[in-house]
Amino acid sequence: MSLIIPAYWNGRLVPFEEVRIAPDDAGFLFGDGLFETLRVDDGRPRDLSAHLDRLLAGLERLGIAIPESRCDLGRAVTEVAKAAPRPLARLRLTVSRGTAAGPTRLITTSLYEPPGETVTAVLLSDHRIDSRSPVAGLKSLCYQTNRVALREAETRGAFEALLLNEHGRLAEGSRSNVALVFPEGILTPPTGEGCLPGTVRRRLLERGALRERPLALADLEAARGLLLMNSLIGVLPVSRLDGRELPVGPEAARLRRLL
Repeated sequence: MSLIIPAYWNGRLVPFEEVRIAPDDAGFLFGDGLFETLRVDDGRPRDLSAHLDRLLAGLERLGIAIPESRCDLGRAVTEVAKAAPRPLARLRLTVSRGTAAGPTRLITTSLYEPPGETVTAVLLSDHRIDSRSPVAGLKSLCYQTNRVALREAETRGAFEALLLNEHGRLAEGSRSNVALVFPEGILTPPTGEGCLPGTVRRRLLERGALRERPLALADLEAARGLLLMNSLIGVLPVSRLDGRELPVGPEAARLRRLL
């Protein structure tokens, strides 16, 4: 007997195969909506509160009002996570503006296989993040820039693409926040540079393990290490950037212990 994986779809739990998206859904037609990606460990979602904070703040910014309360949405995530594939799963919470009937809310899970202890990256200087964009800092369904960059990185055999903003400063990765290791500390770009306010980034800033500062290309060259952060990988060091070997120190392991 095959395992039936449930999804949360517009207020109810249903088998994944029963989910239907309307052809006039604004998320499908225009990318009008937001999403969150959570890591699920043995049926338990990580850092749920921070993800709900970001999602609900973003929905308010876009003027999308969902019928669920924060508590109801959190319970829905928890219920879907309980039945997620083990040991590790990726949970996606998607909200679109939907149709005339109201917003579409969808929570699904899939098996997650983490990368190794280190990863590789490329710098894509012609893929720019606009820090002045009205959707800057939102985990928007309008995700094409990031997807194009990630596909190019993967074509080159890399795990991640580093992106600059319109000023030529380091902004983020296509699917991660970035941080550079210096003798004086570990620095990450401020959200004003156009990066997503990641949940791992937020926790490490709150614990004083990271500091914010605009980062130029010269900083990338001078850094003693390059770290990637997101809710699935936690913190991972980059061992090679554009084919150049980078030092891998103890910083990533130290930061992971704080999560």
